[in-house]
Amino acid sequence: MQQKKALFVFLPFCFLLFGGILISCNKLTRPSVVSINASDYSVEVTKISDIPQNQEASATVHVLGEVITKAPFLGSGAYQLKDETGTIWIVTNQTLPEVGDGILLKGQLQYQSIPIGGQELGEVYIQEQEQLKRNAGSTKQSLADS
Repeated sequence: MQQKKALFVFLPFCFLLFGGILISCNKLTRPSVVSINASDYSVEVTKISDIPQNQEASATVHVLGEVITKAPFLGSGAYQLKDETGTIWIVTNQTLPEVGDGILLKGQLQYQSIPIGGQELGEVYIQEQEQLKRNAGSTKQSLADS
């Protein structure tokens, strides 16, 4: 019974990650950043395309973007965030934002391994630690300007 429950919780996450896989070259350097001011926060925002897509990815990053997809899970959920350089999945235990919301968040890079047919099809995602700013239905640019 425990195995079925674990599989039931793990399967949607695998489909989510597998469906959003972006194949890219491994980047072993520190992600480049753009400094912005958002409300009371002055943080270095990492462009999504600069996030390393490898198993060693484990840094804490700040990302800014627009929610384009959301996927509720049992007791948690995920949403896909898009900036001008790419997209990445954000896993959260908080209430999911709405599609179209602008989000500035702090999170921990994580890697989910998905071996299929002897091939590694894993993906990097962000485990949300804190939403620093959220504007309902706003664009990324208006969030950065506020």
